[in-house]
Amino acid sequence: MIRTSNIRKLSDFRQNATAHLDRLAKSGEVEVLTVNGEAKGVVMAPHVFDEIADRIEQLETTASIRRGLADVAAGRTRPARKAIKELASELGLKLQKRPA
Repeated sequence: MIRTSNIRKLSDFRQNATAHLDRLAKSGEVEVLTVNGEAKGVVMAPHVFDEIADRIEQLETTASIRRGLADVAAGRTRPARKAIKELASELGLKLQKRPA
């Protein structure tokens, strides 16, 4: 959640960039930078960005797994060998025969 105390004028940020960045690194908070009262950018410490990116990746992975499980439950699957053969055919690839 962005607090109103974390909304700053871009000109203030420019004049005190080091102090802003130090505070953000310690607090883990995010600042919204404005120009003429309109939000124009967001600044955060790199570790905060990394945490957000990791959470998004986890959410996307979880959503993909759920979609896959729903496909299995609904019968929207096929054997892997069949899918590989179809894909190879579409791509014009020859599959090697399995050793006996």
